[in-house]
Amino acid sequence: MDHRFPIISEPDAGRIRELCARLGLSRDGPCAARDLLEKVFEEAEIVPAHRLPPDVVGIGTAVTFRDRLTDSLHRVSVVYPEEASHPDRRISVLSPVGCALLGRRVGEVASFTAPDGARREIHIVALHGGREAAGEGA
Repeated sequence: MDHRFPIISEPDAGRIRELCARLGLSRDGPCAARDLLEKVFEEAEIVPAHRLPPDVVGIGTAVTFRDRLTDSLHRVSVVYPEEASHPDRRISVLSPVGCALLGRRVGEVASFTAPDGARREIHIVALHGGREAAGEGA
């Protein structure tokens, strides 16, 4: 995994904090929630929305990544849980993959623990279009 700090916009960081508080998620909770909270509170560089670099995955970003284990390409959008839809390839930021992608740049490799306990790595290949999330680019 690349060792650059993730970059997250202020609106996304605030909404993630509110979401976790509303759901009662803490750093002692489920793995994905714990990873997300650690990323937002301890690791990330938080920037104003207008300063989020265009090559960084934010909430609402459509992204193509390569699974390093299977060498398969996947295109998904990272969204808040209430917007997640498997058929539409919209994955929750609370999922292991969504959390791993958030704040990472094109070209970086992110790692996460899959639900089966296996450690996985994904390579971020490309971002597509603009960000759809409220507060981004507004």
